[in-house]
Amino acid sequence: MQRSTRAVLASLVAAACGGVRNSDSPPGDGGTSGPGSAAGTNEVSSGPHPADSDAPKLDVHGAEGAVSAEGGDGVGCAKADFLFVIDNSASMADEQANLIASFPGFIATIQDTLKADDYHLMVVDTDALGGGGDPFMCTNNECTCSPSPGCCGLICSVLDTSCNGIPCGMLPNDECDRTLGAGKVFRDDGVQCLDAPPRFMTDTSAMVSEQFACVAEVGISGHGNEQPMAAILAATHESMATTGACNEGFLRKDAILVVTVITDEDDADKSPGDPASWYRDLVDVKNGDPKAIVMLGLIGDTGEPGGVCQPFDAELINGAENGVRLRQYVEKFGSHGVLGSVCSPDYAPFFSAAVAVIDLACDGFVPPG
Repeated sequence: MQRSTRAVLASLVAAACGGVRNSDSPPGDGGTSGPGSAAGTNEVSSGPHPADSDAPKLDVHGAEGAVSAEGGDGVGCAKADFLFVIDNSASMADEQANLIASFPGFIATIQDTLKADDYHLMVVDTDALGGGGDPFMCTNNECTCSPSPGCCGLICSVLDTSCNGIPCGMLPNDECDRTLGAGKVFRDDGVQCLDAPPRFMTDTSAMVSEQFACVAEVGISGHGNEQPMAAILAATHESMATTGACNEGFLRKDAILVVTVITDEDDADKSPGDPASWYRDLVDVKNGDPKAIVMLGLIGDTGEPGGVCQPFDAELINGAENGVRLRQYVEKFGSHGVLGSVCSPDYAPFFSAAVAVIDLACDGFVPPG
């Protein structure tokens, strides 16, 4: 999207977002923000939209401040790598459906807004067993699984049988399918969504929305010890990018990295490290440049001002934990961070705010070298 002046850009962002509150905090302040502080972070209000307008009214911190913080020349970056980290535990069915329903509008806006027309898009899950689910859920020698065949990936070939009627040969059988942080190729029920390699979609992929809808259905049979932060760092680690590795070709030095995390639990005492170390490790991946990253978090806001999530109920499998550590992590990216409620009935306002931030980050990005 070409711009002649910053004033025009600011007015466009304000018009698109329906309301902007200023913050001058740049990405990468390295400080630790308390829960709910959202210092310099864009946070989408979860409340109802005002009745006097059909346009989404977003409570966005920092987008206008980011205009001056970026100092971009308005040209825009040429490439963007999108990483979606989706919780595949038992309570995430509705949230995955919500994400899939919101994606076509998000990617269409990205295509219409960003100058970057060369993008990669990859989905990973949060399974601590690397996408294999919980083998203890497999109950007999026929590998009958509950609630889905995801857990059979680890043992089906040993039993040499079928999983819920799906022959073993049709199930994920690549080591990457059992590796945390590897791009997803199969839907949870064993349907193949992508012709791998590569294990990601590109701007040249036909029917990208349909492919995303398939691969983003990561299911609800994943291990309960969700590790979204470990999944991010594994997916972007240099060992995953080498020739022949699972995610070869996904992450590019001359592209901005846009990460979306969607989970209804906090990453507390799960992934190794803490918000500060997670932040440093990901920034190191992008040549030490925090402006090369946009971090989007759809997380639990239980107990937060304006939060819509109810406390997690293990029996009913609904509600959400307050994502305290995940919120601290997203806030470390300052104006390059966007927070939203995983319990929101509609993710479209969240992604609308995200596109404005991604666009500004793209303008300010200077590829290394």
